[in-house]
Amino acid sequence: MTTLIIKRGLALLSVVALTGCASLSFLGGGKKADDTSIYTLRGTAMERPVARAASNGRSVIAVPKPELPPGLETERIALYFQQGRRLDYYADAKWSARLDDLLQDLVIQKVQQKLPGKVVGTPDLAATAQYRLSLKFTDVQPVYEDAPDKPPRLDVGMTVTVVSLPRETVRTQFSLRRSVPASANTLTTITSELGNLLGSLTDDALQRAAPYLG
Repeated sequence: MTTLIIKRGLALLSVVALTGCASLSFLGGGKKADDTSIYTLRGTAMERPVARAASNGRSVIAVPKPELPPGLETERIALYFQQGRRLDYYADAKWSARLDDLLQDLVIQKVQQKLPGKVVGTPDLAATAQYRLSLKFTDVQPVYEDAPDKPPRLDVGMTVTVVSLPRETVRTQFSLRRSVPASANTLTTITSELGNLLGSLTDDALQRAAPYLG
């Protein structure tokens, strides 16, 4: 059975091993349920602004949960086998929350960092929001062409839609996609580099969407 080795210290994603065990079964069981290793998208902790911030004259942007392909709206960390066109999951490892929740937080943090003049938050701002920034991910997983004995390809693809409110007018819509080879076939490397790819592509998406966000 192929084994992935967990190491500590991630760039964009952080791992918290709940035990001192360093090995992780690639697929299938092997550890107790409470020995699961947990990964989370890590960003700068920033307070989400409340709707009343709109009175300051700044544009308010609502960011709903992103749409994900079937099988990815879960805490489990997915991988894809291209030859068999099969989705599977890493054993004994999971995200710290559902992936759509983590991605929503990542996008909000990126907007706060890249567009500091805007007010951004979840759709509970809808009553005062002038814009909705929606993301639909078409890919967000490591892809193995055949057997999982070599580093996978990391695929991230998204369609971005900016809608003006309350008239629901689409101001712009575009798609971005990027693939890079993972530098090693370890779960730490794969999740870290997938997080870097997500961050980079989200930055590009915001740069392109910015002129339509007020």
